[in-house]
Amino acid sequence: MNLEEKLYREDLKLASIERRVLAFLVDKFIISFVFMMIYWGKFAQVLGDYSRTIEVIQSVFWQFFILSLLYEVIFSVLYGATLGKLLVKIKILSIHFLDYPSIFPAFLRALLKIIGESLLYAPYFLAFFLSSKQALHDYFAKTIVVDNA
Repeated sequence: MNLEEKLYREDLKLASIERRVLAFLVDKFIISFVFMMIYWGKFAQVLGDYSRTIEVIQSVFWQFFILSLLYEVIFSVLYGATLGKLLVKIKILSIHFLDYPSIFPAFLRALLKIIGESLLYAPYFLAFFLSSKQALHDYFAKTIVVDNA
């Protein structure tokens, strides 16, 4: 049974690109806000000094990466959606079981999603060309994003 038949049988509809983008922006705001609250002291010390600000950013890059990764994985496994996706009422499902992704696919999806951001979001554009609206991170993790109505 192909994906379209599974979605039809379960009365599921793929999420629109617009809703996915809005959820992405909300998630980035949340992660950035939490990160700035954690590291506010470091950034406040270098306020106005461009070169020292760059040094601080470089020194906390991996913490931001790990925070982003954990946020995506934990929420995907537990709720099938990040806070941004919950807000716009969409969710992530495994293609095989049409259920929330397990830990490995959620980890793979989150890792590839974050790497895709550093590649100028190029892997995201695959969603415009596939009938399943899968970005590259969804394709490799074997997940889809559907409306949660």
